[in-house]
Amino acid sequence: MLKEYKIKELGDISTGNTPSKKNKEFYDSKDIMFIKPDDIDEDIKELSSSKEYISFIAKEKSRIIPKNTLLVTCIGSIGKIAINKEEGAFNQQINAIVPNNKIFSSKYLAYVFMNNKEKLKAIANAPVVPIINKTQFSEFKVYIHDDLGVQKKIVDILDKAQKLINKRKLQIEELDLLVKSKFIEMFGDPVKNQKKLAKVKLSELGEWKTGGTPLRSKSEYYNGNIPWLSSGELNNKYCFKSNEMITESAIIESAAKIIEVGSLLLGMYDTAALKSTINMIECSCNQAIAYSKLNENLVNTVYVYYCIQIGKEFYKSQQRGVRQKNLNLSMIKGLEILMPELELQNQFAEFVKRVDKLKFEMEKSLKELEDNFNSLMQKAFKGELFK
Repeated sequence: MLKEYKIKELGDISTGNTPSKKNKEFYDSKDIMFIKPDDIDEDIKELSSSKEYISFIAKEKSRIIPKNTLLVTCIGSIGKIAINKEEGAFNQQINAIVPNNKIFSSKYLAYVFMNNKEKLKAIANAPVVPIINKTQFSEFKVYIHDDLGVQKKIVDILDKAQKLINKRKLQIEELDLLVKSKFIEMFGDPVKNQKKLAKVKLSELGEWKTGGTPLRSKSEYYNGNIPWLSSGELNNKYCFKSNEMITESAIIESAAKIIEVGSLLLGMYDTAALKSTINMIECSCNQAIAYSKLNENLVNTVYVYYCIQIGKEFYKSQQRGVRQKNLNLSMIKGLEILMPELELQNQFAEFVKRVDKLKFEMEKSLKELEDNFNSLMQKAFKGELFK
């Protein structure tokens, strides 16, 4: 039977803190996990280690939680969930619940929060940096099965469904590694260049340009039929759509121009530097992106994409130095890549095409597994799986 509870009725709630960074002794040994939001994934994370640790000396200055405490991020990224498998400390962006284990299991409560993640986000009270304070968190209401046996059955079913998802994700990641391995086998490391291949600057492979941003004050420039990309969208090898659309007037009257299908787009600013995509639609982009329709008689665009992505960190350090966050068009043009024979590049691109076909089927399967998981979770917390 489902019963409504406030979070404060589930167990002891506390908000984390950060021991003073000025005291080096607090951080000079790996005695106690110090859990922060970047230790936690979008899925339920069971933590037995953390990226940062504190010393025993810092213990009295920290909020210490026993193992199997439920952790929920409540500042910035709202609703990420973890369960610590060892005693630990945590920072102020996280609220912790030490549940009454005679009534609730931590893993079951983790799934409860996963099911209520969007509702939790909705009560965050700041437009720029979302925040849920301890009082709001404590008063948040959820529906819970009051039978431990039913809780266990739900956890078992959802765990099995989640394991299938994780397995499929791993298989997809392994396909990406297979492509990288094939590249290294055929061409060597693009940074070390063990095969002593010739090098060529990107400026020699095509004409490079940057995009532009139409004036936001002119509404007639937006909500048109031309896809317009920002560097934050350069996340996949191929691009089929954009978050925003602009009009033909924007193309005529601003620096944003039409980009030919099959061009290579490269991010230039900050964390998006050298993020890349190949556009499969006619589109436009903003000034944070450089683009070129590469000469197909010289190079294969898919080959160039992988050459840059595999050697990305090296290329960034060579072009901009340590302190400089941004690249510019001249730096992009000056970037040198390996230049194997075009026939070999095309062979590699054909291999990628075959892997992409398999990856597409796996991603389709992953979507089905995720839909099944969400359906099971909805049924579980509507009381439709077990009465």
